Amino acid sequence: MEVEEVFETFGNMLYRVGVVMLKSRHDAEDAVQDTLIKYMEHQKEFQDREHIKAWLLRVNINICKNKLRFYQKHPSIPLEQLGMIYEKEEDCRLMEALMGLPPKYKEVFLLYYVEGYKIREAARILKVSEAAVKKRLERGREKLNELLGGHENG
Repeated sequence: MEVEEVFETFGNMLYRVGVVMLKSRHDAEDAVQDTLIKYMEHQKEFQDREHIKAWLLRVNINICKNKLRFYQKHPSIPLEQLGMIYEKEEDCRLMEALMGLPPKYKEVFLLYYVEGYKIREAARILKVSEAAVKKRLERGREKLNELLGGHENG
């Protein structure tokens, strides 16, 4: 796939991942750009579109983690800016709570709930065991429930 087609197909997904992980629209845009540069530099063939998507997600998540390490933590973006990305108020509230989770929980939530990957696929993308993905989902749900004030969401 040409880089323009990759951007058209997967750009919004990569941007959403970046916003949730980095809590910054500008850093999310940079992460998407860096991911596309890595895609252009990638020399090996991809098996299919799903392989491209999984590779892009893994690279994007790694870039976000690197940015978090470099900048430490960014303050969360204002709810008004989040509303520009997610139209429903409950989605904004959920995304704001997701941003409060540690990165290891955010990435499994994004892959499992937002992008619809099965536990096995998420484990492969994150290069961790299936048990680790299950445990992160369990602990992430507990933390998310705390952040949402004890109300069950999801």
